[in-house]
Amino acid sequence: MIVLGLGLACNVAPLTATALSAAPAEHSGIASAVNNDVARTASLIAVAVLPALAGITGSVYQNPAALTSGFHTAVIIAGVASAAGGLLASVTIRNPPRKRAAKAPERHALHCALDAPPLRSTPETPAPQRTAG
Repeated sequence: MIVLGLGLACNVAPLTATALSAAPAEHSGIASAVNNDVARTASLIAVAVLPALAGITGSVYQNPAALTSGFHTAVIIAGVASAAGGLLASVTIRNPPRKRAAKAPERHALHCALDAPPLRSTPETPAPQRTAG
């Protein structure tokens, strides 16, 4: 359970961020919905199909040895499916090189000393002057 928890913590947030950043801002709601739908569908498949593939049926729950054997088979099937998914992703997903954007004009901003966004940011605002003292 600890390994599962660590794996989810390391993968879910970056995967969600990647899915949402890949879509334009005006389609972020649709991107979020698709991301959630895919996650829920995969969960349903894992709960519905994996036990059937592993031979875990309603009567197996009464036999601890058969249930343990079916559980081990289900873990092996899930591991193979995960490895195949990782291999498929590494072979098929390509990130094209990003084009360098033109350098934006330098902006001077007034801000507070806390980690906060600028109060005002314009190209013609001069940089704040620091005084010794």
